[in-house]
Amino acid sequence: MQKLQTKRELSVTVKEQPVTLISGITFAQVPYWFPFYNYRDLKLDLLLPFGRSNEKRPLLVWICGGGFVTMERSAYIPWLSWFAKKGYVTASIEYRLSNSAHFPAPVEDAKKAIRYLRAHADEYGIDPAKVVIGGESAGGNLASMTGVTNGLAEFEKGEHLEQSSSVSAVINYYGPTSLGKAKRDEKSFDGVPLPETTASSSLIQYLGFHPGEEPERAAKSTAQYYINQDTVPFFMAHGTADSLVDISASDDFYNVLVQNHVPVEYYRIQGAGHMGMEFYQDEMCQRIHDFLEKVFAG
Repeated sequence: MQKLQTKRELSVTVKEQPVTLISGITFAQVPYWFPFYNYRDLKLDLLLPFGRSNEKRPLLVWICGGGFVTMERSAYIPWLSWFAKKGYVTASIEYRLSNSAHFPAPVEDAKKAIRYLRAHADEYGIDPAKVVIGGESAGGNLASMTGVTNGLAEFEKGEHLEQSSSVSAVINYYGPTSLGKAKRDEKSFDGVPLPETTASSSLIQYLGFHPGEEPERAAKSTAQYYINQDTVPFFMAHGTADSLVDISASDDFYNVLVQNHVPVEYYRIQGAGHMGMEFYQDEMCQRIHDFLEKVFAG
């Protein structure tokens, strides 16, 4: 084989920063195993722009879906690195599943993670005034619930209660904002569609009760219930070919946001299914980034 020797003077333009991963950070301890004789750690993985600096960076908290029965916090780390390279501190968090705790425990867990990260803002280089939350599928539901309940004390449980869990914006990728859109012939509670039950008991397992028997309580499990003119901006995307989460519920949720004068960007992705690869292209990342830039500038 011919030997190659090369020596060149080279100037390289820095367009993005490399990132580093800190995995398995415990942000809370929660009751676990029945009848709550023990506790388990809730963990998060953190992507940081490589190298320490005094610069404070925006924080993106991401929640993986899984129907409230399973989740994997590491699943979206490669995709989330796009945002870390753009200068975001990016966290992917765990939460309790429906086999160990009912609603609103997962929402409480998301807020615990935000409070923990604000309490360690100096350590991780976070700008506590620029915190957003996002998620996909069930994670999109939890992100929405976390955002619309900014400042509501009943969702604040656990550690670092001196810190705020409020966020500046929500990213919802094909998340069920109402946990299943009510059928046209079903009742609602004060205009809020109630969660729909089917032969599966997974929704009842998540809520801990039958929504038809406690409609007011069921309505409070939906993000739509909390929407008002002070609700933070939303970025929404949903596939028109989604066979798991009805896109018409996202259409309805968008209309409620508009009626309450909430800033919102909503993209109906033509032909995309649930978890479609269309959502994870650079084009969509850039749209999210541009949306957040407008939120922070606002």
